[in-house]
Amino acid sequence: MEKKLLEEKIKITPQRIELIRKLRELEKTHPSFNSVYKTIKKTQPHISRSTVHENLKLLVKKGMIRKFYYKGETRYEINQKLHINLIKADGTIKDIENDKINYHLEEIEKILKESEKIDIKNLLVLVE
Repeated sequence: MEKKLLEEKIKITPQRIELIRKLRELEKTHPSFNSVYKTIKKTQPHISRSTVHENLKLLVKKGMIRKFYYKGETRYEINQKLHINLIKADGTIKDIENDKINYHLEEIEKILKESEKIDIKNLLVLVE
């Protein structure tokens, strides 16, 4: 991700590097904003909520991470590959990457683009 920051001419700050590091640590949990903030606050005690929020917003805008909403919370994920987010009974979210499923997800994208004329930014599938 640091390479992408450089390509986008985005200043690399200690807070951004730490935020990216924490996102990677939390990647499998699809963390909420509050989880990200609490985690980064442990190593960056002076970081503000607005700094974390603005940097997450920037990373989303640049396509480095994506966000989605689940049960009233904004969640973040690094995995940009086509996949299904499976919400387990305990509320955790697991990425399901499977070649057969991905084939069908690609077909769904194709149908939406060609038949429905929908310009897809990203396809997000939540299965509960």
